[in-house]
Amino acid sequence: MISRAGCLSVAFLGGCLCIPSLAQGPSQVCGIAPVADEHAQANIFSAQQEEWLGEAMADRVESEYRLVSDASLNAHLQMIVDKLAMHLPPTQIKFRVVLVDSADINGFSLAGGRIYLTRKLAALAQNDDELAAVLGHEMGHIASHQFTFEATRDLKRLLNITSVGDRADVYAKFQALMDAEMRDKHPQPSGDDDTGQDEADKIGVYAAAAAGYRPQAEADFWNRVFFVGGKTGNKISDFFRLTKPNEKRLRGMQALIVALPKGCGAEKSEVTTEFAMWHRAVVADQAVVAAATSPSMKEVVLTPPLHMDLDRLRFSPDGKTILAQDQSSIFVIAGDTLKVEFRMDARRAFPAQFSPDSQRVVFTTEGLHTEEWSITDKSLKTAQEVVAKETCLQSQLSPDGKTLVCITLDPEFWQTNLYLLDVATGAVVWQKKPFFEPTGWIVSLMLTAYEEGEGREVLPVKFSADGNVVMTGLANEKIAIDLRTRTVIKLPWSLIDTVSGGYAFVGSNRIAGVSLEDHKKSGLYSFPEGQLLKSMGLPQGWLTSVSASDNYAIISGIPDYEAGLINFSTGQINGLRSQAVDVWNSNLIGQIGDGSITLMNLSDPKAQQKRMDLPLSPLADSQSMSMSPEGKYLAISTRYHGGIWDLGAGKQVLATKGFQSVHWGKESELFVDIPKQGSNPRQIMQIELSPVKGTPVTYKVDDNIRIRFGGLYEWKTNGKKAADLIRHNPADNAVLWTKNFSDGRGSYTASVGWGDLIFNYQMNSGMAKEFLKSNPNLAAQLAALKHKELARMIEVVDASNGKTLSEMVLELPLNFSGTNGLNRMGNLLFVDGADNRTMVYSFETGKQLRQLFGHVVAVDGEAKRVCTVNREDETVVYDEQGNETAHFHMGSPLRFARFTEHGTQLMLLTADQKMRTMDLTKPMVAEAR
Repeated sequence: MISRAGCLSVAFLGGCLCIPSLAQGPSQVCGIAPVADEHAQANIFSAQQEEWLGEAMADRVESEYRLVSDASLNAHLQMIVDKLAMHLPPTQIKFRVVLVDSADINGFSLAGGRIYLTRKLAALAQNDDELAAVLGHEMGHIASHQFTFEATRDLKRLLNITSVGDRADVYAKFQALMDAEMRDKHPQPSGDDDTGQDEADKIGVYAAAAAGYRPQAEADFWNRVFFVGGKTGNKISDFFRLTKPNEKRLRGMQALIVALPKGCGAEKSEVTTEFAMWHRAVVADQAVVAAATSPSMKEVVLTPPLHMDLDRLRFSPDGKTILAQDQSSIFVIAGDTLKVEFRMDARRAFPAQFSPDSQRVVFTTEGLHTEEWSITDKSLKTAQEVVAKETCLQSQLSPDGKTLVCITLDPEFWQTNLYLLDVATGAVVWQKKPFFEPTGWIVSLMLTAYEEGEGREVLPVKFSADGNVVMTGLANEKIAIDLRTRTVIKLPWSLIDTVSGGYAFVGSNRIAGVSLEDHKKSGLYSFPEGQLLKSMGLPQGWLTSVSASDNYAIISGIPDYEAGLINFSTGQINGLRSQAVDVWNSNLIGQIGDGSITLMNLSDPKAQQKRMDLPLSPLADSQSMSMSPEGKYLAISTRYHGGIWDLGAGKQVLATKGFQSVHWGKESELFVDIPKQGSNPRQIMQIELSPVKGTPVTYKVDDNIRIRFGGLYEWKTNGKKAADLIRHNPADNAVLWTKNFSDGRGSYTASVGWGDLIFNYQMNSGMAKEFLKSNPNLAAQLAALKHKELARMIEVVDASNGKTLSEMVLELPLNFSGTNGLNRMGNLLFVDGADNRTMVYSFETGKQLRQLFGHVVAVDGEAKRVCTVNREDETVVYDEQGNETAHFHMGSPLRFARFTEHGTQLMLLTADQKMRTMDLTKPMVAEAR
């Protein structure tokens, strides 16, 4: 395994080295292939069982990645793998490789021949020799059977299992081993330790050389990508523990290369035309739409599509072009006609911006990938993969796309470091070490933003309108740098200390700043002189520049609003429901309630506004979605706007304000819970769809009453400890039923489809004790548990009448993901694990029956079917006994699933805003894995 992002803890690695038969192929000068025999250590897996083990491991880990669907990119890697395999001993292993869309620098492998390279790692390779080195290393892990050796060892050690059977048995024992490893207090070394890595290196170097690649390429790649600097250490530095692991690894690689017979492998690396074309495509990182491989009975496209909430709107500096960005897309729009010129894929993209000359759009994504698009050509101009020696917890691209600001954290000395990186070369062109000592709160924010891939600006990093200056830092730790000369600009005390809060450029020679100590000193300052030009009491908040105006800026921290538009001329601040607003001269652009974009003139509010609708953008995965009881209508909402579609034709029947939850009264009647937006209070709307009519409910909407899990629920305190959960009729607020809890509010969720509520109680709670006292079977279940400290009482309640349907005592799995991961189907309870597994329990016995990979997205109690999603575009249907009855690949990430027609059909909404209806009555056709 090669990784700069931390090793993936799924590989059963280990084993020893032995010498089997001679290598195949023409390069006999390289000698004997140093590959371990499959029985060099205890190995209970046959070749077929090893393949099944690999399938199980793939089902476990592939959900964490987006597999690249571009066949041409994977084909080039497979060509290298096939060439390397010819120089290893004959084997039944089918080596296969796939790119994964990840910003980590990582390569890993699984049993049965599966190899994965991240796009970032592949983009850093300079030739096929380096690719062969990385692929050969991963093939070394597989060819030496490290996975099965380790699995054999740990199955015996942890579970006393000494044999495996058919595919289902291999899956079950692999899952049992995952559980056992979570409890293992004395874990054994894996193939990711020095022994396993050295063995994989030895095989990889040999295979690459025997196949005619340059063996030195692995050492070159390792030295460059991991910033080893050619250092290898020695026995003395090893003794004093001064040799770093990457240095020791490089030394081992070089020793293997020197030991190769003379003439084994190429002496020079060449960049072929084929590699160059492949590499450009990898670095470009352009999404390829995968085709659905599972035919549907019916397919409708939501028309018009649901517009995503915009995260960013910007005018170009010359005002001729507009940029609109949501979670999935970047649209470039003509300013005069408001027509979309072209769209860019924006998965994981941080805020995009226009270049100072208005001719380009530049942005960066996770992992320091940058793109520069030509507005004239409507095409990608350049893409770069920057690698930093230290992890950039916060990074921002300059408007001209030439410089990356990188802020890192040194945990040893508890300080931040500031770097300027040249995008074209990745070189550090300026640095400040240390920058400043952050507070624990700042560190926590930076780490959270980095882990979540938000690209959030935790520390202010502000560029002047002309892109020539960047200013960053907090309070008196601020610094300004001229990006042309890469020199520090001396700042006056007023900008360093007086402007102690947020700040942003207004044009290129002024700064809007907040003084936390004296609001009279907040306002507009000259830059870099620091003279207060306009005093204006500004609230404590984050400041953002607008594209081109001497009079405006945007500030957060406005009560009841997402942000406020500051007018420095009038001294007024107008509330904004979204920060996706921009101003060019007196023109303001923003997104209105139905998701469309509106352009207005601030100097003449009565002038007619221009309006446009954006085309389809892929659905993000955070929307509120609900389907009517019979599957005729679909309601979807973003934070700010939503809609209802007739699924017979895919046509929208009503556009709505954003809602957070839905209750369906009948097929054509629904109630939507609309949160407070700005000065508009929260409300519940009753909507009729035939004919279309919407009216607010007549009763007062109490903040204690919420539409949740398809019903209108209220928690009410009842005495010192007790609480009542009350379900109301959303039409008139009448009480439908009340459930009492003796010791406070119970923790609960609902099965997907909202047919029942699932409560879980700590065993020392009053509710759990009441259940144990009244039901001897539950007491027996508790007594039979080995780990009683993990026990929970589970109660299933009929949502329609509040009556208890089932109860059980459950020993929570160690990977339990939380209350919302509970679902019920008849006698079965499905419990989501945080590691992409679902545990299935029996209500009758309280025992675990089996495990499934993926998590539950739909259940049907009548047909006794459950649907799970594992990989983002793959759904699997199981029957009550756990048999797989259907398997669908949609070609687009799943966003919603629902069984209809008494469980004979499955409706799947995907990110491409298509609703597919799948027939479950036809026999399943086996698909290749």
